[in-house]
Amino acid sequence: MSRAAPPPTTLLVARGIRTLDPSGGAARRALLLVADRIAWVGPSARAAPPHDRTVDVTGGWICPSFVDAHVHGTATGLSLTGLDLAGATSLAACLDRLRRHKSDAGADVVVGFSWDDHAWPEGRAPTAADIAEAVPHRTVLLTRVDGHSCVVDPGTLRRLPLAGLPGVERDERGEPTGLLREQASEAARRRVLARLPRAQLDAARLATCGRAAALGVGSLHEMGHPGLSGLDDARAWAVGQWPVEVHTWWAQIDPARWEGLRPGGDLFLDGSIGSHTAAVFDGYADGGGAGVLFHDDEAVAAFFTQASRRGVGAGVHAIGDRAVDQAVRALEAAAHRVGRTTVRACRHRVEHVEMVSPDLVARLADLGVVASVQPAFDAAWGGDDGLYARRFGPGAAGRINPLAWFAAAGVPMAFGSDAPVTALDPWGAVWAAEHHRGGYGLGREQALAAHTLGGRYAAGQDEVGALRAGARADFAVWSDDPLAVEDPRELRCLATVVAGRVAHGDLRLGGP
Repeated sequence: MSRAAPPPTTLLVARGIRTLDPSGGAARRALLLVADRIAWVGPSARAAPPHDRTVDVTGGWICPSFVDAHVHGTATGLSLTGLDLAGATSLAACLDRLRRHKSDAGADVVVGFSWDDHAWPEGRAPTAADIAEAVPHRTVLLTRVDGHSCVVDPGTLRRLPLAGLPGVERDERGEPTGLLREQASEAARRRVLARLPRAQLDAARLATCGRAAALGVGSLHEMGHPGLSGLDDARAWAVGQWPVEVHTWWAQIDPARWEGLRPGGDLFLDGSIGSHTAAVFDGYADGGGAGVLFHDDEAVAAFFTQASRRGVGAGVHAIGDRAVDQAVRALEAAAHRVGRTTVRACRHRVEHVEMVSPDLVARLADLGVVASVQPAFDAAWGGDDGLYARRFGPGAAGRINPLAWFAAAGVPMAFGSDAPVTALDPWGAVWAAEHHRGGYGLGREQALAAHTLGGRYAAGQDEVGALRAGARADFAVWSDDPLAVEDPRELRCLATVVAGRVAHGDLRLGGP
């Protein structure tokens, strides 16, 4: 019986390699691949072990590929392939995009994403009447940038079962305006998105993966949620064959509903700052109340306890300090029931974790929790004149998303975009982390590690990450040195490799 031929070995020779391996060592310029593994990393081609072929990428720099640790992939793809409202500077501009998109696309169902009204000169969000005037007799769903509010057309509004449902904005006559928040928004999304054809959804998912790979992102953490995308969508991500690696979380608090998916993830403990629904202790300075908690303490504690007993890392969405406090107390209750060591080993995660105190950060560190954070939020809404300052005042706004606190306390961080809330833009996130508008930023290498190695750690992928012998071959090739270039946002991705397979670029890693 003949033996199978050994896999070919390929030596990549680059201008430089940023391994992000804490063990360090001399400068690296060559990397040996065997199938989907790194067999050797060293200083030059001359020092390399025997190999079948050499691929010269001496114009590029190699470093671990990015992980976007929080995405809503189908919605991101629909915004890439359809109506993207990000950057519309007024209500009039938003409605003009809707009008022009409808005339271009001709579809009966129009979904749009990422309108942001906080600085619009009109001082208000869109209404159902606005939609009817712009595109009459069409089914329309326009989701706010935070994903916690939306506006729909009059026909959809009439068909929704809104009686007794919280989150319905009403006018002075008590009539729904078309603006819906939280549970009401989720009900609208479920109804409208169910009408989209499967081919459109599949194309959207592929568009997200393609954009990610072109940006050097090798892995996505898909955050499935019943009110955002639905179980069928989560299953599609979990079982599909994608150009990049996808890990799928499912936001149900009942373990019987996890359906083999990773538990929790974007499981909402509270809402969002933009929609006045993030749960905060001191209330909103602009008169928006104090937000809302969606689950009682015991339910959240039971959720983390059951996940810990199963030995799996679970996650929750917590933005306001009152929600983060609930998450921490629930994790502490789980640690009391099953043991602190068991809880720490699971690498539970808190998504967003925007508003914290030093005490909360220290308690997160003690529990081994991963902070799944989005630096682009500070770039978009921080500063003295941004959304955070409007909601809480400039002083408090500067302490939102305090990345330096997490780093100082030893809390592992995994960077993500929350796309389509902010764009898939990993170098933009690294830049935002370096230039935190309140002064709580990170160094370049810290930020790069959080956006590459941090997501691997959160997903339990100890065999993927830093570029070292024995690790899986996941990396990106860049046009310059990621740690030396002045503005990393100017870097071009020359190639992205996922598990030894080229997902983007013309890098040839085939046989000899």
